[in-house]
Amino acid sequence: MLQTWPQLKEAYVNTGQVYYVFRDFPLPSHSNAHKAAEAARCAGAQGVFWEMHDRLFEGQGEWSQRYPENAYKVFVRYATSLGLDVAVFEECLQSGAFAEQIAGDIQAGQEAGVRGTPSFLINGRLVSGAYPFEDLERVIELELAKQP
Repeated sequence: MLQTWPQLKEAYVNTGQVYYVFRDFPLPSHSNAHKAAEAARCAGAQGVFWEMHDRLFEGQGEWSQRYPENAYKVFVRYATSLGLDVAVFEECLQSGAFAEQIAGDIQAGQEAGVRGTPSFLINGRLVSGAYPFEDLERVIELELAKQP
């Protein structure tokens, strides 16, 4: 998805043809995924959601299978490297400030039929899996053609 997203953004989001909404859907089978989603949201509260999101995705091997306290240390290290106010970040992460919002995203995803990540709802049509740009482009173009 890291390779596909920039192409989707350039071709469809930046041109105003597609409205993109990101929702969290941490999988219970991925240790620490929920806390990682919270870490991204806490970073977002300081204006660097996508930077933290991408860093978490790229560094999954560093935190995904660790004990929670060790994963937490990795999240704080990422926050430091991104120039965040670490005290504010840690307070946010420890408080669970975004846990309820993330739970709401999970529920909405489940109601829409999402079972894994990545998943996309394109005009209500569920597309599950990491597909190359060309495959998603076909679905988007089909949906755009239906628009009046």
